[in-house]
Amino acid sequence: MGKVVIEFETNYNAGDVVIFEKNDRLMVGIIEGYYVDDHIFWFNIRVSSRCVYTYSNGGDIGEHDIIGKVSEDLKEECIKQIKSMH
Repeated sequence: MGKVVIEFETNYNAGDVVIFEKNDRLMVGIIEGYYVDDHIFWFNIRVSSRCVYTYSNGGDIGEHDIIGKVSEDLKEECIKQIKSMH
């Protein structure tokens, strides 16, 4: 039996707070997970305590939509705000 391993690299991990573009707006969210399809990373990103953008709800946020990570000194404050938003 053979085994094929394909390795992909991304700049972002679960737990990162990122700025991304969605519906012509800039948004801030926490990456909760991701998957690879057609060699593109697609991310599940939490933007409030009740909303996580995923494939199933039209999130479709690819690595190409992410502008960058929020710096460490602002990360914790962003997480508090995101988790408390309704």
